[in-house]
This record gives sequence, C-alpha cells and structure tokens, in this order.
Amino acid sequence: MSDKMVLYVGEKNISSWSMRASVALAAKGVDFEERTIALRQDKDRTERRRLSPTGRVPVLHHGARVIPDSLAILEYIEETFTPPAHPALWPADRDARAHARWLAAAMHSGFQKLRESMSFNLCFLPQPPKPTAEALADAAEMLGYFEDALGRKPAAGPYLLGTFSGADVMYAPAIVRLTAFRVPLDKAPRSGAYMEAVLSHPAVKRWMDPARALPPVATY
Repeated sequence: MSDKMVLYVGEKNISSWSMRASVALAAKGVDFEERTIALRQDKDRTERRRLSPTGRVPVLHHGARVIPDSLAILEYIEETFTPPAHPALWPADRDARAHARWLAAAMHSGFQKLRESMSFNLCFLPQPPKPTAEALADAAEMLGYFEDALGRKPAAGPYLLGTFSGADVMYAPAIVRLTAFRVPLDKAPRSGAYMEAVLSHPAVKRWMDPARALPPVATY
C-alpha cells in the first residue's frame, strides 16, 4: 500500500468536521496532503460522493484505504502511527483513555442545538448572531464536561486529560464557537485557560490562521 495520505476537506471557515481530522493528523505529526472541496460549489455532493462512501467530508485516502468521518480517521491514525515516532492521541492510562473516548463520542453525537445556532461559518463574521437559549444550554452542558475533566485530570498540562488528546481534537471547533459567540464562563472558572490553550495549539492554529484569512461566509 502506498504511504501517500490525502485528506479531503471542506473550506476552512465552513467545515468544522474537516477541522477535526486535519488537527488530528497535524497533532500526530504525519505527512499528509490536504485538498479542499468547495462545499458551496458541490451542493449536490457529486464531488464528495466520488471521493467518500458517505458523500461527506472529511475523508482520508491512505493508499487503497478510504476512511470517512473525523472520529474514524482519528482512530485509524492512532492505530497506524504509534509512539515513540508519533505522539499518542489517547492517554495510556485506561481510566483516562475511557474518559477521553466518551468525551469525544459525546461531541460526535451531541450538542445539536449548539451546532445549529452557532454554525461554524458564523464564527468568522465580524458580529455573529445571538445564539438561541437551546444552544446556550448545550454550551453550558459542554462547559460542565470541561470543568469536570479539568478538575480531575490525571496528568500535568492544560488540556482536558493533561496532555493534548483526541478529546481536545474533537472539541477544538466547538471551542472556536464558544469563543466567537462569547459564551459566558462565569460558572466555568477553569475553562477559559483551557480554551485558550487549545486555540494556541500549533495543530489548531494550522487550521484557524488560514480560516480567519478567508472571506467570511454568512450562508452556504
């Protein structure tokens, strides 16, 4: 199998799920090529269906293997690129690893109202719209997860489990949302420093710096 890895993504200021896969690959320190599919020009998903069995991005091509879905991509590269050559994205400790995985799964399947009202593309507008009460309730639940994890993390470091993990990868776009929409942190005293640490991580900045340079997209 060829070692070439190609990650197909949507526009950096639109596709939050693409961001997760790209951040995971960058955090792993693996070589990959990133190719953008213009989602606004692919309304009928013709291009995405050509590349992905789900008709969605992100999708990773690694030789003959095709892996759609950001969480599946994270798990695949975690198995394929192992320490010491590449840092682990799941903690070595079994309890911490279980915690990281359920946090990641909760992001993967939940917070629908937050996603709807605080759409990722809106984060780049000069003045994002006011989020709904339901979205703010989702945000409060998410911040509760952060506070709980940060209050009992097993390792040193500023992230949810101490060192940067798959859980932080999965929440990175949500942290962009919470920050852009200025969600109050008065009941989440630990979360502000954590969110700043995630946004400052090189793998996150690798996505966000060019995303902020793109023209904002109000609708797509």
